[in-house]
Amino acid sequence: MKSIDPSAASPLSSRRRWVVAGLLVLAFAAVGAWVMARRPTRRVVDTVRPVSTPAVLDAHCEDAVGRPRVLRVADNVLVAVGYDLANTILITSPDGHVVVDVGMSPARARIVREALLREAPGGVRAIVLTHSHIDHIGGASAWMEEGTEVWATEAFRDHFLKQYGSFRLAETVRGARQFGWHVDAESLPCSALGRRVDLEAAMESGIVLPTRTFSGEASFEVGGVRIELHEAHGETHDQLFVWLPQSEVLLPGDNYYRAFPNLYTIRGTSPRPVDDWIRSLDRMRALSPRHLVPSHTVPISGQDLIGAALTRYRDGIQWVRDRVVAQANAGVPVDRIAEEMSLPRGLAEDPALAPLYGQLDWSARAIYDAHLGWFDGRPETLYPVAADVVAERSVRMMGGREAVLSAAREARREADPRWALHLLTLLRDAGSLDATAGSEGARELADTLADVAQAVGNSNGRGYLLESAHELRAGEAEPLVPRPAPSMLDAVPIHQFFEIMVTRLIPELGSDTHETVRFDFSDTDETFFVTVRRGVAEVVASRTPLPGTPEPLAVVHTTTGVWRRLATDMTSPVAALASGELRIDGDPLGFEAFTSRFRRGL
Repeated sequence: MKSIDPSAASPLSSRRRWVVAGLLVLAFAAVGAWVMARRPTRRVVDTVRPVSTPAVLDAHCEDAVGRPRVLRVADNVLVAVGYDLANTILITSPDGHVVVDVGMSPARARIVREALLREAPGGVRAIVLTHSHIDHIGGASAWMEEGTEVWATEAFRDHFLKQYGSFRLAETVRGARQFGWHVDAESLPCSALGRRVDLEAAMESGIVLPTRTFSGEASFEVGGVRIELHEAHGETHDQLFVWLPQSEVLLPGDNYYRAFPNLYTIRGTSPRPVDDWIRSLDRMRALSPRHLVPSHTVPISGQDLIGAALTRYRDGIQWVRDRVVAQANAGVPVDRIAEEMSLPRGLAEDPALAPLYGQLDWSARAIYDAHLGWFDGRPETLYPVAADVVAERSVRMMGGREAVLSAAREARREADPRWALHLLTLLRDAGSLDATAGSEGARELADTLADVAQAVGNSNGRGYLLESAHELRAGEAEPLVPRPAPSMLDAVPIHQFFEIMVTRLIPELGSDTHETVRFDFSDTDETFFVTVRRGVAEVVASRTPLPGTPEPLAVVHTTTGVWRRLATDMTSPVAALASGELRIDGDPLGFEAFTSRFRRGL
């Protein structure tokens, strides 16, 4: 028989293999084409830097703030808009009402209370403070009744004391500029988030610290109305939002308002938790509210409108954050990151992201600094030439004082006030321009600041520029001093007073000193040793001093309440000694000299 070679393929088998191979090639080609078609195409993102003009601010003040009025958002939810910088919201029930945010001062809060209770008479069962900024808490005393509970997050007290503690004076001065203390209403019609601030009225403190605090989530009922509180960090680390599930009303606090969010405030603040802010907005989106009632600007109704608004808001914040991260990782200097920060056109055209309160470049700097600090990687910034030396040499190289002054005036005539301001600042820093309030140089600087402000629609920036111009013309006013109620002082832990005390040592009065005073508080059984050691103040909360501590020159016996009033100049040492509330063992004159080394008062 003839054998068959299995390796020898028939012509038919060979053709089949070619057909299969061809089909496989075509299949792979088709898959490849499909994959390529699905692969994203790199496109240039159409971004723009939104700019708000004074005309935009004027229109916003009319539309988003407007005249003082009460709006009914739902059957049991009213909001007072336009009475103060912050709105006050009233949740009504047959058994009494709940007030959310209480305004900046008792004077304005009393007017708001009358307006709201005229629409819905009743008692006040509870107050909810969305966070510890003064414009939301300063009017609480006007709303308090017997048995009224005050709700806030557990972080509220520490956050409040921190921001109004050691840096209170700096924040007060810068805050007065930001809000345009002496600026006329025509130049600054509103503060973008609400009515212009009455700073003098705000010094009468109506703050009431919380009686009920929580972390995470909490809820309570009044008259059958369920009120849910959700901790939601954002504009502050102690923020919360309020959810009314029965009426599907969301009160976001300051995590949403109709202006680009204040990721950094020019009055001065610690970095704001941008990542948490985004997460908080997402949690609010998940609720699909029918009504959104922010604590600033007007409410929004409609699930679709609110969902879109919250989504664009969080996307605007995340876009800025992500661009800072990407550019920082690419080694871009922070100045350039700030200068070039923009938004995709679709976000930039949203009125709720207009830079009327927060601003993109300020936000970019704050995010960068929060994560990487002040150094942006450029070696030349590590050991720079002193600013006054740079100014003096620059002025000399540019032809001297008269040439630079002439160039600054020419820049103003050519409508370039920012360059003019830069040149005048060089002259001032070089010691070639007298900027003493009221002087010719100060007036020139003031006029130039006002020229810059004419193109600025951001209410904070505009207010700061115009108030600074006022100070150059008329001199700086004495910083306003708050008048806290005794009950407010009693709520502040005594260790906080000592922590602030060490920052108030006047070094020139203690640079050659090494001495100690001991404080014994009978009501809390606490002991503190305060030592001044060659210009540095040290506080030790212990019955035993640290090694090397000098023998106390005096031992002070009193209560924490009396010391709080002494430290804030609400009581004089002479009166406290005379009444027996204060006793000093040791050297009374030495104690008086010791305390005179510290700046006292608020």
